[in-house]
Amino acid sequence: MLMRVILLLSVMTLSACSATGPQFTQLEIPETNKAKVYIYRPWAMLDGAAAPTVQINGKDSFNLSNGGYQVLDLVPGKTLLAVKEGGLLSNWRASPLQISVDLQANKSYFVRLSAELSNAAYVGGVSSVSGQYSWGLVDQQMALTELPKTNKNQ
Repeated sequence: MLMRVILLLSVMTLSACSATGPQFTQLEIPETNKAKVYIYRPWAMLDGAAAPTVQINGKDSFNLSNGGYQVLDLVPGKTLLAVKEGGLLSNWRASPLQISVDLQANKSYFVRLSAELSNAAYVGGVSSVSGQYSWGLVDQQMALTELPKTNKNQ
């Protein structure tokens, strides 16, 4: 019985930390003289309850929930996109990750954050979980297979 309660609380916690906005349906046309940037995070168990902060050129922009996406219209030119630990109670465990992109006007870009579980163990009352984190550009074809499974960050 106790295990069922723990499992139920775990599922409720993880689902509460997922993106809750409208589900992705289609690409948007970039604004004139702007670059359209889709930043998304496919749903994953590893750090599922965490919402790391996305920075644009060193300034905090938004927190990226598990299974979430955000669409931005940015000024063309060299742009530093980074992700780091979120707020005070964030349990995002990855080191800060960043990429530099030379954004072009009237083009779309797709940036994917992933946290993939690579190993988990429970020995003598101590749990150990490890994973691989990635942050980078993906092509439109890959993004269009994953974005429909995400919801807009609110």
